[in-house]
Amino acid sequence: MLKLRKFLCGWFGFFALLFLLMPILSVVIGLPSPSRHEPNRHIIGYIVFVALFLALAAPFAMAWWTVKWRKSFARFWAIIASIEIALMSLSSLLLMQVQSAYHHHSAHYQPHHFGVIGVFLLILGVAGVVAFARRDAMAQPVAAPKPLRIAGDGTSRLLDGAAWMLAFAGFILGMTCWDQWGHSQNLPFAYGYRPGLEILASFFLATLLHECGHAATGLGLGMKLRAFIVGPFQWRIREGQWTFQFLPAKLFSAGGATALVPTNSQQNLSNDICMIAAGTVVNLFTGLLALAVALAAKGQPYEQFWKFFAYFSTISLIQFATNLIPLQTQAFYSDGAQIYQLLRGGPWADLHRAMSVASSTSVTPLRPRDYDIEAIQRAEQSFTLGRHALILRLLASSYFLDIGKIREASREVVDAERIFKESALDLPAELCMAFVFRTAFLCRDAAGAREWWERMEAKKPTHFGTDYWLAKSALCWIEGQKQEAREAWEKGNLLAQNLPSAGDYEFDRYRCSLLHRCIENEEAMAVAAD
Repeated sequence: MLKLRKFLCGWFGFFALLFLLMPILSVVIGLPSPSRHEPNRHIIGYIVFVALFLALAAPFAMAWWTVKWRKSFARFWAIIASIEIALMSLSSLLLMQVQSAYHHHSAHYQPHHFGVIGVFLLILGVAGVVAFARRDAMAQPVAAPKPLRIAGDGTSRLLDGAAWMLAFAGFILGMTCWDQWGHSQNLPFAYGYRPGLEILASFFLATLLHECGHAATGLGLGMKLRAFIVGPFQWRIREGQWTFQFLPAKLFSAGGATALVPTNSQQNLSNDICMIAAGTVVNLFTGLLALAVALAAKGQPYEQFWKFFAYFSTISLIQFATNLIPLQTQAFYSDGAQIYQLLRGGPWADLHRAMSVASSTSVTPLRPRDYDIEAIQRAEQSFTLGRHALILRLLASSYFLDIGKIREASREVVDAERIFKESALDLPAELCMAFVFRTAFLCRDAAGAREWWERMEAKKPTHFGTDYWLAKSALCWIEGQKQEAREAWEKGNLLAQNLPSAGDYEFDRYRCSLLHRCIENEEAMAVAAD
């Protein structure tokens, strides 16, 4: 039900923008000229028009804002907005009947379009009422906590807002100009749900080509690909194998990501910058190409699809412009922000290098002992709170564990736990597993390890690999349950032995051997700690 509420929250925001778009679009097109005898007639009509759409947008805007940030009366506004969606479905079905009566002889009119839209809106409205009907509907937040904005990352709230305004205004202005140009050229226009599908397809294709630009450039520079994400389609390397996952909740997401990692710990900075910049360059090139294709559509075999090329051109050029602006969205940075941070150097360059080398361990022979610990420790001095600070401490703990310095590794874990508490972070199950193992094995803190295990279980993990069984084995061992620790260790060790020969998996096998010594010999941990 939480995923449904997140899905509905996104639709509330969409409908708010949709209704706000109507009066703004009319301003872009221009007010109708008042007649000499009735100068106020059109102005009054326009004011009524604006007021109507603002009234329609208000419940959706309030529902989106209150639900997203768990404000007071969130359930009330969500239910009101859901009812409005259901009423919209009735309007769509009524419009289908009226339009069908007037255009039933037209070969281009397809009344079932409105029927499909009406049924979809009705289902959406009913789902909203059901999802928010319970009193505890807002017990869990639908939005992740806002990430900390760290000084020196090149971003600001002003730039974030400017980018959204640029994208929104650019799309409206672009579509308005294309419509006017299309009418002047007597080009065909599609109706019903086809324009919506074309916009969605344009977003998806622009994002796909953007990520392909990153991937192709990185691979050409000798990097390795470990993840490729476009909207709901996600490919990742997990335990040496490519896995595919389809996430329906991200069906309308235009986001994407490409994880490319170096094959050595001293990769040239220019390679990183070229790989990052390649995505925006592809957007610029394909956007200009689609622009030329759309402008030449008159009389061509693809003339009836000219609007798709217009959508794609507009969206690609907007992505090119906005991606160059340094932005922070949740835990990610835009291409422009990453390039700025790499060129600036200092702790941000150290952070990027540490993260990229750590990510490469799953597809290269590099392992934690190959980390640049000096760069990590320099970055630790600047990153004292937030997710980046916590990850740096975990990387440092892995480095010290891999070279046999247990005491230093445990200190990094203690510092990471402090950051977790002070930053109020929401960690995924995989990171909770990492804390279970480290808190039990390195810090020998049974109560702390049990607390992390409960946090992990609350996340309802779906993957039970080597990390899971090593975490369970370490927890059972520190709690004195030797037989359960052995059984969990055997499952984890079996999985670890079947992993490929990448550095991260060699480190897993190394951890297995250390834990086995402690399970079978109580003095082993004390000797290692000394």
